[in-house]
Amino acid sequence: MSPAAAVSLCAAGAVGAAAARALRLPASGFIGAMAGVGLALGLMGFPNLGTPQVLGGALQCLVGVLVGFRMERDAVRSGTRALLPAATLAALFLVSGLLAAYAATALTGIHLKTALFAAATGGLTEMATIGASQGANGPVVAAVHLVRLLLVILVASLLVGRLRRKHPAAPSPGEVRSDAGSRARLAAIAAAGVFCGLLGLAATPLPAGGVVGSMLGSGAARMLLPGPVPERGFQFAVQALAGGVVGLGLNEEFFRTLHQLAGAALLINAVQISAWLLAFYLLVRSFGLDSETAAFASAPGGMGTTLSIIGETRADLVAVAFTHLFRVSTTVVAVPLLSAALTGP
Repeated sequence: MSPAAAVSLCAAGAVGAAAARALRLPASGFIGAMAGVGLALGLMGFPNLGTPQVLGGALQCLVGVLVGFRMERDAVRSGTRALLPAATLAALFLVSGLLAAYAATALTGIHLKTALFAAATGGLTEMATIGASQGANGPVVAAVHLVRLLLVILVASLLVGRLRRKHPAAPSPGEVRSDAGSRARLAAIAAAGVFCGLLGLAATPLPAGGVVGSMLGSGAARMLLPGPVPERGFQFAVQALAGGVVGLGLNEEFFRTLHQLAGAALLINAVQISAWLLAFYLLVRSFGLDSETAAFASAPGGMGTTLSIIGETRADLVAVAFTHLFRVSTTVVAVPLLSAALTGP
């Protein structure tokens, strides 16, 4: 990516995020930045610029910091109690992914290996990269995942807007008075989180090592530095970064691939969205989670972007993060093994 293109895309994302915030749209930072970057790419002819690896790492670290802001003792206990629901969801989405992959192969002719990685509810980057290394069609996997991510964010944004109207007077955890002490506290917690996130990215093979590291670092700092933290501006910046990263995926190859395999993408994502509804029902009825936490915890994919927007709700951010991390980690390990067993190396 040339410096001029990078500056233009950053400016477009910032303008889009600011415009969406002025319009008071739900998840305004994400939606505005994605729209701004997408529009700028459209004016450039949708070149395949790619997403710089540093942006993905930065998003992981900052999302982990957002979770760390909420990591007080009660919140940590709620996260550990999410182990059984997280394991149940991981198993449910693995099964639904298998069903979707076999159905797509039978009805559309897509290769089973590609369909398996496209249907897996792990991270977009991880599934496309690992799938390509094992013989799957990487662009197809990425296109199907990106469509599902956009669907999930659309639904989540509508849900955020509804919840905002339902509880207009409820103060957000980020709505605190900003003074020198609270700003210094925010800076210290964020610095600890980013440092540990970078260690997580460099030193661990985990698919979300940056999130895990920054969550642990910022969480530890949060427990040592109790008191209010003015996180609303930080949250908006993370939303905008997430939206910009997603917007960069809207290139010519994505639209060409989507046009060629629209049927397979529609079928796979319809199955996984249906599994989302079933997972939501299980979390509420069988495990007693509140509806807001259950809705976001069961969202199929989009861990970073989902976590970046739910600070505007009353959902348990730590429980949602734990559930997503468990599912993504399980998927990244299990799907390559299933692919090798079912289709051969």
